[in-house]
Amino acid sequence: MGGGVGTAMAYPTASAMKRIGNRVITIIGGRNKDLVLLESEMREVSDTVFVTTDDGSYADKGLVTDKLRQLIENGTRIDMVLAVGPIPMMRAVADMTRKERIKTMVSLNPIMIDGTGMCGGCRVQVEGKSEFACVDGPEFDAHRVDFAILVQRNAMYRDAEKRSLEDYKHEVESKKTAAPTEEVACALEGKK
Repeated sequence: MGGGVGTAMAYPTASAMKRIGNRVITIIGGRNKDLVLLESEMREVSDTVFVTTDDGSYADKGLVTDKLRQLIENGTRIDMVLAVGPIPMMRAVADMTRKERIKTMVSLNPIMIDGTGMCGGCRVQVEGKSEFACVDGPEFDAHRVDFAILVQRNAMYRDAEKRSLEDYKHEVESKKTAAPTEEVACALEGKK
């Protein structure tokens, strides 16, 4: 299961699972048609592909979890789920598959600053124990992840991420409107 850019992270696993002889059912989704990624690539490595869009602009209207629920209710045999996408999606998948006793892995992507676990930014609680997504993961057993703490920790960075994005946009816009430097102007005129 891939939600948004999570599809890109799910693709190599789907490909490897198919290559070793597994039956692969893929569910991918996005908020709208433009945000559905790698559909044709996933079709190449999957036995079946379902596509959902939150707004109904493409394929089935709804969430990827709606399609998973349908498959479970229809009696489709599912031995394992890999869910990669937004935290609320992965949490909903974990809640759904826990009840059905379906092994479920999630790929967590909290803030990672140094990639060594020393900064602690990517700390997650797994069965009450601190783990670091950058060195201990990023894949974890979804039924053992404390999603409430993960949501809380990620929210700590929301304001800083928003400011960083605004600063970046401002910087890009400033560069667009700034007069070219003399060196750039000369290069543009073919002189130097």
